[in-house]
Amino acid sequence: MINITVCNLKSKNKTEQLFIKENTTISSLLSEILNISHEVDVGVFGKLMDKSYTLKDNDRVEFYEKILIDPKIKRKSRAKK
Repeated sequence: MINITVCNLKSKNKTEQLFIKENTTISSLLSEILNISHEVDVGVFGKLMDKSYTLKDNDRVEFYEKILIDPKIKRKSRAKK
């Protein structure tokens, strides 16, 4: 068993510790353990990872939202008003 930290998908400030089997991939974590069926970007310690990445002890798994508008463009459009 390995220990990982999962940043809660719904609340950005909450984390939880999970004990999972060794050789668990991000894909199996999402589908089998967390029951997340929709497409989500996942990173470990701030680096975007492929779904085939095998989780290691003490990894911090983070979920990222899709960016709908580039922040620079959004600021420029607000400044023009």
